[in-house]
Amino acid sequence: MTIAFGYFIWKQNNFIQKTLMEELDQDFKRLEGIIVKLIDQQKLVQMEQKKMHGIFKAQIEVIAGLSGNGLKDKFMRTAEKKSNEK
Repeated sequence: MTIAFGYFIWKQNNFIQKTLMEELDQDFKRLEGIIVKLIDQQKLVQMEQKKMHGIFKAQIEVIAGLSGNGLKDKFMRTAEKKSNEK
């Protein structure tokens, strides 16, 4: 009787451990997928930000070049200060 009871407890513990490990593995895979998607999205945002920065810098150069009175240097210094603060 004791042997049968011990065997039942052993089988039950193995089942519980197996089930918990499978659930942990599934949760880990789900979280890993979420993290990968967040990293991908962050990279896209950074690329878009660099693109917008380039467009902004080009507009400053065009406008300042058309004015011809040293405005370009003033704009560029102001833009550098702002980018260094971030």
